[in-house]
Amino acid sequence: MRAVLALIAGGPGRVSISAAAIVAIVAIVFVLAGHGWDLLAAAWHASLFASGWVSVWAVLAIAGNAAGVAAGEPTAPAPKGGDHG
Repeated sequence: MRAVLALIAGGPGRVSISAAAIVAIVAIVFVLAGHGWDLLAAAWHASLFASGWVSVWAVLAIAGNAAGVAAGEPTAPAPKGGDHG
């Protein structure tokens, strides 16, 4: 879809504007066709699903942080004493 929008609109800024325009046009068409409540119900269910998904990942992130799980390479401890020469 991004390639089609890039072909139609041009650069990345124009692609995002074109995508927003397409979403707005589809929403307007749904409302004018009398399916506004269906669109609202779909948006409500999508937001419930998204908030559940975000909540699960937030709990996992907090649990991982509390357990000391680090993303990336562990750092080596600083050398103690030794030759400073």
